[in-house]
Amino acid sequence: MSKEFFEKPFDEGTLVKLQMYENYVREWVPVFVSRQNLLVPTVNIFDCFAGVGYDSEGIEGSPLRAIKILEEYKDLLNRSDLSVHLYLNEYKLKYYKKLKHNIQSTEYNKDNLKIDVLRNDFQTTFNTWKPKMKDSANLIFLDQFGVKHITKDVFLDLVSMPMTDIIFFVSSSTFGRFSEDPHIQQVLGLSPQEVKNTPGSKIHKLVLDQYKSFIPAEKKYYLAPFTIKKGTNYYGLIFGSNNELGIEKFLKVCWDQDEERGEANFDIDGDNLTPSTPLLFQEMNQASKLNLFENDLKKKILNQELKNDLEVYKYMLDNGFLSRHVAPTIKQLKQDGKIKLDSPSFAYSTVIRKKNRIPKPIKLL
Repeated sequence: MSKEFFEKPFDEGTLVKLQMYENYVREWVPVFVSRQNLLVPTVNIFDCFAGVGYDSEGIEGSPLRAIKILEEYKDLLNRSDLSVHLYLNEYKLKYYKKLKHNIQSTEYNKDNLKIDVLRNDFQTTFNTWKPKMKDSANLIFLDQFGVKHITKDVFLDLVSMPMTDIIFFVSSSTFGRFSEDPHIQQVLGLSPQEVKNTPGSKIHKLVLDQYKSFIPAEKKYYLAPFTIKKGTNYYGLIFGSNNELGIEKFLKVCWDQDEERGEANFDIDGDNLTPSTPLLFQEMNQASKLNLFENDLKKKILNQELKNDLEVYKYMLDNGFLSRHVAPTIKQLKQDGKIKLDSPSFAYSTVIRKKNRIPKPIKLL
């Protein structure tokens, strides 16, 4: 951690990261507090590297953003059968003291929201908090400085937790700059040659793929990246969830942030799109990533690799897209008389949420 990090304004990349975290918390909280019949009685947000709460200009960090959002739902939190907790950890003593002071100076309903602040190293904190994650809905934010904390073992521990979503930050360029360093290599086991052969803008995707390779073959688990460029370096967030609704909501946050590709705060694929001066053909006005997805989706449907709306929905999520990106292809295939699919919809609310729902078949014509 830079000694001056909280003593200067957050840079643009940090603000992107914090805004995405805030936006996801806003999507996540009502899933568990707005139901008449609660899914679980305890809702937890864990912020493992909380900082002090503000930058030098008073811009809110992650702890204050979480409190702000929970206060937005304070009427829903006011019920006897619900317990909501915000757990914060900051290891550096002077930052810990500032964090404690800033939390104590913040107005929030202490009857509805319990806040605990620890000062421990990450592994001690994680081990302390793990029992609290049982039989609860959990959102875990791991805004580490660098790369060393989210090892394979830690990652698999997080993946194994039911009803738990994770968002963690990775300084992905570190793997590129120090690919020969054995200490860096042992974090994820990335091959130095593979790292060297990967363009800087794609290094975060390489890191994501390495985490994906750790997931047991028999387990369905969703991961999604968002790459953040700071100067000449590349960083990023990785989101993980066991649940389709979790990944759908995070992808919505990503596409709100990056309307062209849903995965970076810059033109990661070098498409050089200019919406203000569109080109003649529609496919030239949308990202190459989307064109490729639409073509692959069409082929898989016509080849019967995707036989119903549920399979299309999961394929959509696995590839980082939303319902609005699937709809044009389905509409075109129907208009061309190639398929029949009654009332197509590709959202959690229509495809997954209803119990014992039978997937709608896609019939070739």
